[in-house]
Amino acid sequence: MNDTQPVTTAAVELVSSACEISLAGGTAQRWLFELDMLLQSMACFFRVELHPLSEQGRAALAQRDFIEELRIVRQSLLRMSYLSTELLGTVQAVPAKGEPTQAVRPARRVPTLTIALYRLTEALFDVRTIVDDLGRTKPVGYHTFTAVGRLLNQSIEQSGLRLAAQAELQVLRPRIRSEALRKLLSEVPDLALRQDLWHIFSSFYHLLSYLDFIQDDLRQDRPLKSTLPIFLLVRAETEALIEFIETRPMRLPNLLPDVSDAFDATVYALEMELQKIYGRELVGFAELNQAPAIYARVENAHGLLRDCFQQSLVALAVVFDPSFDGATAFEAFRTKLEQSLHLREDIWRLLCHLRRFESRPEKTAVAPLIERITLFRDTSLRFLMYKDWDEYDRFLDAVQSARNLEELLKTIHLLATFLETLLGQINMRAVLANHPFDYPPLEDE
Repeated sequence: MNDTQPVTTAAVELVSSACEISLAGGTAQRWLFELDMLLQSMACFFRVELHPLSEQGRAALAQRDFIEELRIVRQSLLRMSYLSTELLGTVQAVPAKGEPTQAVRPARRVPTLTIALYRLTEALFDVRTIVDDLGRTKPVGYHTFTAVGRLLNQSIEQSGLRLAAQAELQVLRPRIRSEALRKLLSEVPDLALRQDLWHIFSSFYHLLSYLDFIQDDLRQDRPLKSTLPIFLLVRAETEALIEFIETRPMRLPNLLPDVSDAFDATVYALEMELQKIYGRELVGFAELNQAPAIYARVENAHGLLRDCFQQSLVALAVVFDPSFDGATAFEAFRTKLEQSLHLREDIWRLLCHLRRFESRPEKTAVAPLIERITLFRDTSLRFLMYKDWDEYDRFLDAVQSARNLEELLKTIHLLATFLETLLGQINMRAVLANHPFDYPPLEDE
């Protein structure tokens, strides 16, 4: 199906065999999971209270032009249309028990998942037509934007896809993959607490599965503004998880003080991270136009959320088993630790060289120092966030272009201050909680 031609419901009548529908292969399963995620994200995207707006922007919603948000909606509609069409092409027809394989059945008796996908594909095309027309009319007001949301989400609900695919989606829901974590849970003696912990840990894995799609977009250099609905879905589900923790496990009778404190700490960490990301990092994201700024915001928000979810899960698990290793829960946890240890050491060594030069500035030491600064840029810098790369490059350019020793010393001082700040941030990473840094003295080289 192309971008202008909808699939009509009449096409359903062409299905000629009595069948049940099952998804064919892992690719189709991933498509269904992504489609379901995007459908849920659209419901969140039209909840303006979830959007990362400044206080002034929130107060002026009635005057706001939602044209950029509407363009994001269109990108999501295109992706959902592609997924629904591909799924229609990959479902397997499996003969139903006791029915002739060549029988022609009325359209109303065609398998529910097929009908739901056809209905959804048509609905997405219709809404996209309206969005395209509105996109040529500026401004797009608040009431118009929310009206589009009601139309889209009603159409999604009426397609019945989530209901038709509920069995498949239940199977596709991310599970607790760590054997060590499952063993830990099985040994929690209190049944109610064990069930609540299972829900909490499963929710963290589910949230991380959403972030995987954002990570894929970052790696494959796809348009990144369309990640905003996913970020809002993550926000909504994280807030639901916070509410669950506060109303369920934290109210259990006879809860041990260290367990209660751990739940408190988890809620606090989640709330602080949400405030940091949606109250600062992503504010104004929809209006951004420069690709580097968009990439930096998405990468930083993604990294902060991923670290928060992983570290919260590990910190909670350690309360029940002090020997629990985060690397058994997440494949990347060990890599993150190794990278953090390496990065911290390299920043400290470079910082020491800068401070030594400040205390004894000599012309003969300039070239070796520039080599060290350049070497860090070419090696360990990749372990930092993208937003820090440009700033470091600017320092390197300033060092290389300094016209005299006095100008060089000013730049070196600013770079050292920048590195001290980075070192403090890295030391706060949860993966380093059991790896204190002793700030070793710099040996003469």
